[in-house]
Parts: sequence; C-alpha cells; structure tokens
Amino acid sequence: MRIQLELSENQVRDLKDLMKETEVDTYKELFNNAFTLFQWAVDEVKSGNEIASVNGERDLYKVLVMHPLERIARQAKMTQTQLAVAATPPRSAAHTA
Repeated sequence: MRIQLELSENQVRDLKDLMKETEVDTYKELFNNAFTLFQWAVDEVKSGNEIASVNGERDLYKVLVMHPLERIARQAKMTQTQLAVAATPPRSAAHTA
C-alpha cells in the first residue's frame, strides 16, 4: 500500500535532518521506527504507565504529552473503573439494614 503525506517545507527539512542525524536511509525506515515507538507508547499507556524522559542525576522526569496518548489513558482508566465496579460483589440486604 502506498501512503501519501502533505508536509510543509519546514517539516520536510526537519525530517531530513532527523534522518541524517540518526542515519536512517529511507522514509520507510523512519516511518517503521516511528510506528514501532508509537505502538509501544500506546501499549504502555493502556497498561497505566506514563511515557517520560528521565534524568536520574537531577531526579527529574518529563512526561510526554500527546493528545492520542491522553485519549488512550482516559479510556484505559474508564475501562479499569468499569472492571472494578463489575468485580465488586453486590451488597446483601442483611448488610444494608
């Protein structure tokens, strides 16, 4: 399958600079790496984890903020809440009196 994108001149320049810096030879290779990273990030967020850069020396971390990951996190939390509610045993009449 062929996928076509429209990018600004600045985006194309940034892509080419990134490819040169990382020694990625083709747009396909760049896309495959980006896709793999994004899939991993989605799986981690679904599991309740955050994606962040960590600087252990300065005890500092920065969470990656991307709207698609925020949506996945909200959906995962709703699903976990629904599962917790479903797993809660019903209260019997003897306990409510």
